[in-house]
Amino acid sequence: MIAATSGPEAAPPVAGFVESAFNPLVHQAVERCLRARPGDGSRTAMVLASTMGDAATLDLGSRRLVAGQVHNPLLFMQSTANAILGQLSRDFAITGPLLCLSTVADLAGELLATAELLLDDEELDRVVLVGVELAGTERTTAAYRNLRSPGPPATDQAVALVVDRNDPHPRPPSDAPATEHGTLRGLVELAARIQGTSP
Repeated sequence: MIAATSGPEAAPPVAGFVESAFNPLVHQAVERCLRARPGDGSRTAMVLASTMGDAATLDLGSRRLVAGQVHNPLLFMQSTANAILGQLSRDFAITGPLLCLSTVADLAGELLATAELLLDDEELDRVVLVGVELAGTERTTAAYRNLRSPGPPATDQAVALVVDRNDPHPRPPSDAPATEHGTLRGLVELAARIQGTSP
């Protein structure tokens, strides 16, 4: 098993993705894992989880619409979280399933449960798991409160894990108070455990 993080420093830009840090963060975290542990893309699945998704793109598109400005077609394409998974699948020749989840609180638990289900498929050997959240804006912070969720991270962050079929089944850290990592807390703690560091 391997883990990588991305953020809060600016991730390198990804061609075709503009304005928002969401997709570059995902790309950087996953790329770090897959460069460190290449594998058979035909036997690899990817799962992305986020509570708010790419709120920066949504906000920008909404502001332009309200102002009567021309809509950038790239914003429409990148507003769906699976757009960056498609880019990664092309970059790393991954032809297994690509899934996106949204969950209110336990990103780590949902991702690990999904990996376990996917690895029941004998045609898959590994699953790339990635959680991503952007730092809160006024709108998203209010949405987190309405959802009674741990809230946004203090900074833009992405965490990626590669879980192989033969790895021991990782378990998310036990419930603990919310930290500056918000809904990514469990993934950040799990990545730190895998890397032998502290979050």
